[in-house]
Amino acid sequence: MSRESLQTIIVWTVSLLLFAATVVRVSGRGGPLLRKPGTFVDHASPGAAEVRKVILLLPRVEPLIPRGEVVTVFRPMDGRSHNDHDNYLAAVGLLPHHQVIPPFSAFHETPPEHLAEWVVAIGEPFVHPHYRVVAGFPEGWLYRVAR
Repeated sequence: MSRESLQTIIVWTVSLLLFAATVVRVSGRGGPLLRKPGTFVDHASPGAAEVRKVILLLPRVEPLIPRGEVVTVFRPMDGRSHNDHDNYLAAVGLLPHHQVIPPFSAFHETPPEHLAEWVVAIGEPFVHPHYRVVAGFPEGWLYRVAR
């Protein structure tokens, strides 16, 4: 076998391996890949899917919350708030006309006078004796404190 044909075989083998690795990587991001994504995190990485629902929900709830109001955003666990940094930090960027505060402001242990005025619950319902549902959407719910 000549040196030139050996080089050709090596180049084709490496090219096919790189192509296969690219197909595996791209297919792992979810499909359909040739359709316009619904959010900027679609087809980004598997971990980015955590904030997909908040990106879709916040533009719907934003008009329902008066400007300047105090809001917290999280994905409830067993109906309770917890420190959900991914959704909270996404909301900081997506609600520029509101005061977005951390989810601990809606803990059950938080005194009623220190509760966030509004809660956006992502994914599952939020159960708290001081909050009432304002609106429901496929991605989550909007709550307001009942003082």
